[in-house]
Amino acid sequence: MKKNTVSAVRFTINFIENQIIGTKASFDKASKGFGPIYEELAEKVAKHPDFTLIVKEQKKHTTKAKKTYNGMDFAFMKAYISTRKNAEQIMKEYEAVKKMAEDEGISVYPFVKKWFLGEFDPDKQGFDMEKAKKEISDYRMDKAVISASPSSSIVFITCSLNSGVYRLFGTPFGIAKHPTC
Repeated sequence: MKKNTVSAVRFTINFIENQIIGTKASFDKASKGFGPIYEELAEKVAKHPDFTLIVKEQKKHTTKAKKTYNGMDFAFMKAYISTRKNAEQIMKEYEAVKKMAEDEGISVYPFVKKWFLGEFDPDKQGFDMEKAKKEISDYRMDKAVISASPSSSIVFITCSLNSGVYRLFGTPFGIAKHPTC
């Protein structure tokens, strides 16, 4: 059994601007020349012959695209935290947030991700995954170079050049001018 549903407002009347306003769909249905929608429009036009028929503009829903973070998993978060100066403290916070979510029985990943983005993207400008991946890669490269050196520490070689003292750091970045020069 089909239930008849009647739309309460198909056409509205604006007395200030002398307009009969309806949706494009309502005008299309009324243009068939028969049916309840046609009769409703015809009645309004007969009562107000000097009014203009206006098609109502549909509201455009402009929703911002949801920011996705492809590749952001727990391993990525840990790797990114390890690149920070105070990595040990932040890692303790990370583990505490993760444990709290598990203990409370709430979804762990969304909760930890929200904390992570709040920690590393406080102004909500959008966490730059590409930049973060590069930072992780650079950190790992530096760590590999350091561990490959004979004494497992950074090697400093000082030499004098025309414009000051330069030090060769044991990194893939080569020679850098000493900050005091």
